[in-house]
Amino acid sequence: MGKFIPSKKKSDSKSVKERFAFLSWLDPFTYVDNYVLPHVKKKTESKVVEGIINIFFAAIFAFIVYTLLGVLFGTASPLVIVYSASMEDVYYRGDVIALASANQNTFFGPEINLNKHIAKAPVDTYAQLQYSENALEKIVFENGEEIILNQKGSVIVYGSYPVGLPIIHRTVAKINALDGTFVLTKGDNQNTNPTIDQDCGRIDSIRLSTDKPCITFYAIPVEQIQGVAFAQLPKVGCVKLWLVDDLFSLITRGQLPNDFKGIC
Repeated sequence: MGKFIPSKKKSDSKSVKERFAFLSWLDPFTYVDNYVLPHVKKKTESKVVEGIINIFFAAIFAFIVYTLLGVLFGTASPLVIVYSASMEDVYYRGDVIALASANQNTFFGPEINLNKHIAKAPVDTYAQLQYSENALEKIVFENGEEIILNQKGSVIVYGSYPVGLPIIHRTVAKINALDGTFVLTKGDNQNTNPTIDQDCGRIDSIRLSTDKPCITFYAIPVEQIQGVAFAQLPKVGCVKLWLVDDLFSLITRGQLPNDFKGIC
């Protein structure tokens, strides 16, 4: 009769768990569970208080992670949420975009050299926009240089003027002018963004009005670019949109935002 040999499966499994037990200390809530909640439970067994404490520390941990990512990627805005459909079919509403700082190797599109100051100059004072079937096809600059629009420039985030909201759009041209280096930008979605963001016509900067509806008055200085997109987390930001933007739209307008599609 053969000798019984005990199974090692259970002991092997236990040894694996013990071997990797140190990884639990990478979870910040391990510290909350071990060092914070025991003191709280001496005062109260309330699950509500426990939930509030977990939410409080989750906010702190999120802030720390966000700050560390900013240092790592060299930008104050390492993660942003797509709020509109203007970048479809590349980025969709609710996607979270990871950003890094722009550098000398960042491609902003074809380079144009202009012998003038353009920081506060409307685009139509130094370029002519040519359309085909209601969509912008070509930009012809006053020096004779021209560019055909494509989707090869970098996707950036910048603060629009005068509204000041962060915009996630693609660069279509880089302009070297007497007063600095600038970019022109445009959303990829031709249905919602048939022209560049700076296609304003005449601009009244006192009344903050323009001949045509546009997103931002002037070309974007390169140093004001908040970040360049390099990674995408699909739909991760939907929770934020549900709780804030979608709910606000339902309350104030009685309907979801115009760009709402699918789950977000």
